[in-house]
Amino acid sequence: MAFPLSLNRMVLSSFSPIITGCHGLTPSLTPPLLHLSSGRGIAMRTKLVGIHKVKRKLSDGTVRIHYYAWRGGPKIDAEPDTRRFTEEFIRLTRDREDTKTSDIRTIRWLIREYRKSQAFLGLADRSRSDYERHMIEIEAEFHDLPLSIVGDVGMRSEFVTFRDRYAATPRRADLIMAVLRRMLSFALDREWITRNPVERVEELAEGTRREEIWTDKEIATFKTIAPEYMVRALMLALWTGQRQGDLLRLSWSAYDGQHIRLRQSKTRRNVRIKIAKELKAVLDAAKTENEKREVPATTILTTASGKPWKTGFKGAWRKMVAKAKISGKTFHDLRGTFCTLAYRSGASFKEIAEASGHSETEAERIIRAHYLAGDTVISKLEKRTVEE
Repeated sequence: MAFPLSLNRMVLSSFSPIITGCHGLTPSLTPPLLHLSSGRGIAMRTKLVGIHKVKRKLSDGTVRIHYYAWRGGPKIDAEPDTRRFTEEFIRLTRDREDTKTSDIRTIRWLIREYRKSQAFLGLADRSRSDYERHMIEIEAEFHDLPLSIVGDVGMRSEFVTFRDRYAATPRRADLIMAVLRRMLSFALDREWITRNPVERVEELAEGTRREEIWTDKEIATFKTIAPEYMVRALMLALWTGQRQGDLLRLSWSAYDGQHIRLRQSKTRRNVRIKIAKELKAVLDAAKTENEKREVPATTILTTASGKPWKTGFKGAWRKMVAKAKISGKTFHDLRGTFCTLAYRSGASFKEIAEASGHSETEAERIIRAHYLAGDTVISKLEKRTVEE
């Protein structure tokens, strides 16, 4: 990566073991592979330590060079001197301790320490998977950045510039920054850095899409158009407020005819949800049909052939929503719809949050945005009418 001009001297002096060349400097050795990156400061070449290069002469006399993550290690298929090459190298070596650089406190070292911590291991499986993906992107860019300069003036701008490369996909850009912020907070708590330069960085996706609520008409239309196994998914989400992943994994053993019990993968919270009569009718009918199968499914939600969903649910759902001519609504929006309907039926913010897995503040925000705001307007109009 490239550092601001004011930081280059610090970088070169504090990280000399792996600096192999800069503009105006003569490399001290010729590495098997150089990763080149440039920015507002002096461009730097940094060696990806441990790469093993093998030359093979083909039958036609040409020579082909193959790169391996380490001697005897897996082959790197990406084109050398590209970001994909760096990311593939990181994926292959992230769990392999390198004795040459293991004690140098860099972003790569921080990522390895964070991955071993309870702060990371305590995350839900899906969250860890998302974090892993974004940490690879961060490490590919900043792997050789010493933690000693992370808190210096200029680094916030460097990190924001990196984030802005993903501006075309603002949600992804914000998630990358969120992962970086979480790791740097982890480092700050342990006094490995002097400040977290990405605290309170403005989000790119803020306000791009607010949570929508399914209307009664849209729900009725979907139930008319969609096959039973998709209506079952709609009803389960609508009447429980649970996340898609948790519902797809939900087994019949979690349903006792009156309640559903599950452990939310994100919050790790155990919840017990009373089943409404309308949902009970759907589940009981589906359970009866499932038990008639030669090999009954273990999960409540299944494909058209009665098998548990492994892949393809999101695509199938989108197609069904499009067929029903419903626009701007997602499966996730059924969670907000549940909150609104529950409040309309007399549930408190706390009760709704306990069932859905939202924070109490988030549940209140959704309800105020889609239900209470309208109540306030009507109440004011009624008051005016009485006074007149």
